[in-house]
Amino acid sequence: MKKLIGVFLLLSFFYSCSDSSDATVLESSNTGQGGSLARFTIVGDYLYTLEPNQLRWYKISGDGNLESQGVENFDGEKETIFPLGNLLFLGANEGMSIYQIGADGTPEFQSEVRHIVACDPVVANTNYAFVTLRTESCQFLGAAETENVLNIYDVNDINNPNILASYDMISPRGMGLAGDFLFLCEGPFGLRTLNVSDPQAVEFLAFNESIHANDVIVLPEVLLVIGPDNITQFDYSDPTNLVKISEISIE
Repeated sequence: MKKLIGVFLLLSFFYSCSDSSDATVLESSNTGQGGSLARFTIVGDYLYTLEPNQLRWYKISGDGNLESQGVENFDGEKETIFPLGNLLFLGANEGMSIYQIGADGTPEFQSEVRHIVACDPVVANTNYAFVTLRTESCQFLGAAETENVLNIYDVNDINNPNILASYDMISPRGMGLAGDFLFLCEGPFGLRTLNVSDPQAVEFLAFNESIHANDVIVLPEVLLVIGPDNITQFDYSDPTNLVKISEISIE
């Protein structure tokens, strides 16, 4: 199993809903935390991989081998996958879908919300789903209007998600949750820190404009910020004052 996870870490730089300067992400096992732009995830003993028109899942054996379990075909294209307990949140250029994982690992469709054509990363907690929409780089998708926002949905009833609030952003990309704090990437414009404890009264706490942030991964003690050519570790014990620990260059 450890060998398998190591392979995934080495192969974990993916591109989602943009050009090559955007959306480089790192994904780890279910004992860690993946980025909101990820194209695969591990939940329990199962690996879920997302292709534009398919969701595939595999059983992970004790020796690290994968056994194909099934495939779900989509009419439209899906872009991102985010796990929460036994739920999978799939982001697409026209909406967000929620799937529930059965005891045998099979994901079953529960509900969907639709929005304008836009890039659509998703993160969630037990009560809310957070979705960023960004259309300035998605014109190839046929977007007729520009909307760069953070939308927050009530997902207590996974069969009937309801939008609670929408907040204007500059060029929102990936996100990461740390309790009541949401780290939201604005690409070349920087990294925002928001208090989202009350979705209808979100507090904008900090905006670090010195960071090029495409996605983030929230670990127990460090925040990994992923840019187009580097991964930077920050101590986020004070979420409003990130302290740089180290930086790794990537190609």
